[in-house]
Amino acid sequence: MFKPYVSLLMLTSIDGKIDGSFIDDYNQELGDYYEELKLEISDAWGNGSATHKIYFSDETVDISKYKNSKADYEDNIIKSEFPYAISFDSTGKVKWKDNLLVYPENIKNQVLVVTTKKVNPEYIAYLKEKKIAYIFAGEEKIDLNIALDKLYRLFDIKRFALTGGATINAEFFKENLVDEINIMIAPFIDGSKNLTISETVDGKSLTKEFKFSEVKKLKNDGVLLIYKK
Repeated sequence: MFKPYVSLLMLTSIDGKIDGSFIDDYNQELGDYYEELKLEISDAWGNGSATHKIYFSDETVDISKYKNSKADYEDNIIKSEFPYAISFDSTGKVKWKDNLLVYPENIKNQVLVVTTKKVNPEYIAYLKEKKIAYIFAGEEKIDLNIALDKLYRLFDIKRFALTGGATINAEFFKENLVDEINIMIAPFIDGSKNLTISETVDGKSLTKEFKFSEVKKLKNDGVLLIYKK
């Protein structure tokens, strides 16, 4: 099997939290640099469905009109001149308003859904009508090895930036699919019970060793730590 070079890229507080007011309310400049770096190190970036549902799902989209649709469960390959925004969505949670996601401001991304054959046929019919690319990678649970192989072969994605959340990050670590870790640290303590970089579903420990590569001092008192396999 083939796979893109996978870089985990996360913006955290000093105490390791991946979400909180420290990102937008106190250091927007560092957040902007994070978005620039994401596009610089990758051909595509992606998240788990929980993250995309929070930030990008349009709950006004009505999928009921696709009821009784039949799915052929064939990959819908759409090549794009834009970076791919990849959504790992095994059951069709995220409702995309369009096939292009404009994020961050003025940056167009082609939406690409990685799903399973467990997904409802009406969701597939909706994606197809919207001209949203999708691939199947597993029966009920996403097989990340199959997914990355297809992303590499079918979409020519050679560099992929994994940008959270904590659960999908842990799944990539579990399968030994992360080649590089980029942790951008904002100069704030969060103190909340928000999630950290990697958290397993069952709460069991997941120990993986990486080698230190370099550290960079950023503007606005940020730090970028880079570790590699």
